[in-house]
This record gives sequence, structure tokens and C-alpha cells, in this order.
Amino acid sequence: MNKNIIPEGTRDLTNEECLKKDRAINLINNVFNSWGYKKVITPSIEFYEGFRYEYSGLKEENVYKFFDSKGRILALRPDMTIPIVRLVSTRFKDVEESIKIRYEASIYRVFEEFSGRRNEYTDCGIELINKENEFADLEALIIAIEALRATGAKNFKIEIGEVNFFKSAIEALDISEEDKLSLSILIEKKKIEELKKFLKKLDVEDNIKNTFYKLPLLFGEGADILEKYKEMSFNSKMNNSIKYLENIYKRLDNLGYGEYLTFDLAITPRLNFYTGIIFRGYIEGSGNIVLSGGRYDDLIDSVKKGYKAIGFSINVDELSSILNSKLSKEERYKIIFSKDNEIEALRKSMELRKEGYVVEVIPSEDEKGIKVLKEDYYGD
Repeated sequence: MNKNIIPEGTRDLTNEECLKKDRAINLINNVFNSWGYKKVITPSIEFYEGFRYEYSGLKEENVYKFFDSKGRILALRPDMTIPIVRLVSTRFKDVEESIKIRYEASIYRVFEEFSGRRNEYTDCGIELINKENEFADLEALIIAIEALRATGAKNFKIEIGEVNFFKSAIEALDISEEDKLSLSILIEKKKIEELKKFLKKLDVEDNIKNTFYKLPLLFGEGADILEKYKEMSFNSKMNNSIKYLENIYKRLDNLGYGEYLTFDLAITPRLNFYTGIIFRGYIEGSGNIVLSGGRYDDLIDSVKKGYKAIGFSINVDELSSILNSKLSKEERYKIIFSKDNEIEALRKSMELRKEGYVVEVIPSEDEKGIKVLKEDYYGD
């Protein structure tokens, strides 16, 4: 075995890559801080039980698992929402006001080989837990946009879906759970020909079949697209979902954020716990999701009665890899010195550091005294 090879889906970061990643994290956290979100840290290792499919929707093969000394199954966290819910159930159980949490954490998830996605990456995110949902949804979407803008990201879109629109549509069908799952996968993956063949086999009304056929083809920007969704709705719950999104969009557009928003109600979340709006962030230059989030009221209510929750996270590794952020040019010093001038060289370096400079001290057998060299370097 080659000892110099690292596991699939992981990578080393050095020098400028680290600086760019740290810069993105700092800029994102500045936005989170400005909205009153406070940092928490949870363990990288959790009990696997909390991430089982029926709770999370994560397949067993996507989770890194191992055993502790007592034979219990542990997992490297594949997501931050469930650890935050666990944290709220203990450390925040007696808190009655709104809970505003932010985090930066390594996430570990096994993706398919050659998928282009990393099995270890850093998420920066927020969770807003309170007794209200409409303004909280608005706040979360604004912060998501502002966080991406703060990093200098260009040409990005926040794609919004609504879980209840699709749920209420599919619940109206008198078909098996297996068929419902197959239908949702075909629609989200926009497999049009397969979807057409699948719908032909279903014993449902033609107008309903037509809605499901159109759904993966319908997505876009602005109020017009929401009007089209309204026209294809065939029950009151679907209409209520559209009205809710129209209200959110109108307010965001009034605040100047309309240009960043698109809608795709064919989105079906991979995680089971979402209950309302879900959203994803895409940036030109990346084929992967950079930001993802949504509402998970039932999950938080199971540990803190009467409370609701929404959150999102930004994949910092994906984000920083496509940003054209230029590191700032700064001055730094190198002090090269002989053994006899060690103390003098260290004192000089301390003086320069007090003035805010980066100083590297280098002992040299070839140097007869002290040489102070000034050079430019790129830092954060």
C-alpha cells in the first residue's frame, strides 16, 4: 500500500488554498454575527442511531461508521442539523426566546466515486429556532444571499422549492408508497421520457398526470413562474404553498433580492425531515450545490414542543474553489542572522510584529551579522 495516498474524496490544502478558505469563512461568519447568531461546536463523532434513514433520509452506505470500546455504532457526522437538534434538546431546553446558532464544521459523507464531490468538506451554517415561521423564512433567505454576496460570489442564484406542494400533490394519488418514491425521483432528476412511461401506467386522471409531467419542465424566475404553478395546482394545499411563496417573493423583491431568486417546485429533499420551504444555492462555475437549507419544524418540535426551525449551510470548500478572490498584498519581513546575533534578531522581530508585520526569523551559518529583508506577500 502506498502510504502517501489519502482516502477518496479527501484532499490536502496548502498556503493560498488555506488563506482563501479562511477568508471565505471569516466573511460568512461576519454576516452571521451581524444578525445575532452565536457560535456552537459539536463533536465530529456522534452515535449512528441519530442518523438512521428513518430520521435523516441518509442511506447507510453514505455514512462513515465505526464502533466504540463498548460495541456501540458511532458515525462521523454526515450533516449538522441533527447534531444541532440534539444540542437544543439538552443545552437549550429551558431557553424560551429565539435561539440563533451558527457553526463551522467538518462534514463527512460518502459520495459515489467520480461524482466530483468531496467526502470531507467544511460547512458554515445557521439555525434559527423560534415559535414563528414566516419572518424566519424571510430572514434565513436574506442571510443566505448576503453571505454569498459578502464572499464576492458573482452570478449566483437561490433556487427555492416547497416540500408541501409536492407532498400534497402526491398524497392525492391512490398509488403505492414505492410508486410515490419512484415518481418523486423521476421528477427531481428530470428524467422526462422515463417519467412519461411511468405516468402512463398509473391509474389517475389525465389532468393530474399532466401536472406531474409538466412539473420537472417548469422552473424559473419571478412572479410569472409562480402563477404558472398556481394554474397547474389541483388541490387547495398546493395553492396554499404557492400563495406562501408569492408572499415571500414579493417581500424579498421589495428589498432588492428578487434577481437572486428562482423557483423549482420539483425539488424533493434528500433528507426526510424538511417540512416547508427548501432552497439551494448555485454559483456560475460550479456544477455542485454550494448552499442548501430548509425548514424542519417536526424534527425540532420532537425535542422542543411548540418550536419551529429553519437553517442552511454553505459548502465552503466548493465555494472557495471557484471564487476569484484576490488576496491582499501586504509587507512582510525576513530577518537572517548569525548565531552571535540571535537575541538582537529576535528583539528586532518582536518590534516589527508589534507594528503589525509578519516576520520570519532565519538562522544562517553564512550570515555574519543581521540582514533585514522586506518583501511583498499575499495574505488575508
